[in-house]
Amino acid sequence: MIDNVRDDLSHKADTARSELGALMSLVRMAVLAAVVGAVYVELRKPPKDRTWNGKLLGFVPYDFRMPSLEGLRQAYWNPRSPKILTPRPLGVGWAVNIPTLLRRLGVHSEMTRGR
Repeated sequence: MIDNVRDDLSHKADTARSELGALMSLVRMAVLAAVVGAVYVELRKPPKDRTWNGKLLGFVPYDFRMPSLEGLRQAYWNPRSPKILTPRPLGVGWAVNIPTLLRRLGVHSEMTRGR
């Protein structure tokens, strides 16, 4: 009986690993497609009109310009902003504003309070 339970748990773990691997492959493909799509959008523009930042499909932000230190701070550590997700300072998609996330999760500290 213990062997049957062990085999059943092993089979379920293998299934979960397989499904998680398939999900990660899907996520990787979506990220790659977004990057290729954003580059394609910029390359279709005349060279003088290329800004290398904008929105893909009207809502997915992208930015391929070199980020500044202030831009990185605003994206990942901005306690004054109510937004949890902010446009990434480099790449495609969103960044997580850590102090706002911690505040919303109920982790209160001086570091996460806006001034």
